[in-house]
Amino acid sequence: MFFYISKTFQYFIFPLTLLFLALILIFFIYPHRTAKYLLGGLILLFYILTIPLTGNILMAYLEELPSSNEIYLQTFDVVIVLTGMLNQDLSTVERLEFHEGVDRILAGINLVKNGVAQHLLISGGSGKVFNQSKREAKLLKIFSVKFGVSPEQILIDEISRNTYENALNSTTIIQEYGFTKYLLVTSSFHMRRARGAFNKQGIFPEVYPVDFRTPGQIEMDFFQFLPSVGGLSMVTGAIREFIALAVYKVKGYI
Repeated sequence: MFFYISKTFQYFIFPLTLLFLALILIFFIYPHRTAKYLLGGLILLFYILTIPLTGNILMAYLEELPSSNEIYLQTFDVVIVLTGMLNQDLSTVERLEFHEGVDRILAGINLVKNGVAQHLLISGGSGKVFNQSKREAKLLKIFSVKFGVSPEQILIDEISRNTYENALNSTTIIQEYGFTKYLLVTSSFHMRRARGAFNKQGIFPEVYPVDFRTPGQIEMDFFQFLPSVGGLSMVTGAIREFIALAVYKVKGYI
């Protein structure tokens, strides 16, 4: 019994839940009818945007399906790993601090070490607006060597700042080395935009999505309907990707 209580009660003491409950209280005690309707609409919108169910639905629409095991029966000239997984403020050559997207580089290393790809191309410098001093691809090359990939097998693009530049600069490297068979690794929710950007450059890679944010099948349990920071974070990430897809389409990047 204690296990179930501990797992459930914590949701009702989180700051986001307390804020939501406070808004509901204000709704019931506020006398002005027009303002009350407005507040009620905001509460409903706030609820929808903060429950895990909404985030899971939006992310599930964006995410690519896992790659078939047949990928491991092929041999690729190069596996392209898109960066965006490091906390650049805290990361140093000696110690890297990762975000959720660490699956990207781990998958790339694994594919090279298992002979699926002959080379590892790490694409991405710094996405920070002001401080461009730390280049993610450089740091991840050192990380990859420590985990058993030969330096001769690693190529880096350390100047790309976004997905469009990833595709543009990686294409230049691919053409320079004469690679004809390539595998693209990035987070599953990001794969649609990344693949579109590479396709626009005339590069049509096989894809290897990782870093899945949603389960294969959404479980419609009680917790899917409880507001949470995690739910809000997932919704925010999905909205950001939808906006990025729209902008890339308008700009002609995909």
